[in-house]
Amino acid sequence: MEYRITCIEKAVSEDSVMVTDLGGVDDAGERWTMSVEEAAEAMAAGEKFLLENAELRAIDPESKQLLKLPTCP
Repeated sequence: MEYRITCIEKAVSEDSVMVTDLGGVDDAGERWTMSVEEAAEAMAAGEKFLLENAELRAIDPESKQLLKLPTCP
């Protein structure tokens, strides 16, 4: 399965901002969300995650590309 990442949830602390969850809409139009840890496990199991039409090889919770995405509804 391919997961197209279109939104995030994040945690903000005094000195950092980190992505905690990823989300998007699947091919059937259903919303999905999963934690960064769950996404890393799925990626290790062969699932594909796309961001701006590029496949991610790893998920960095401090990635500027991810952090600029909107908050998931």
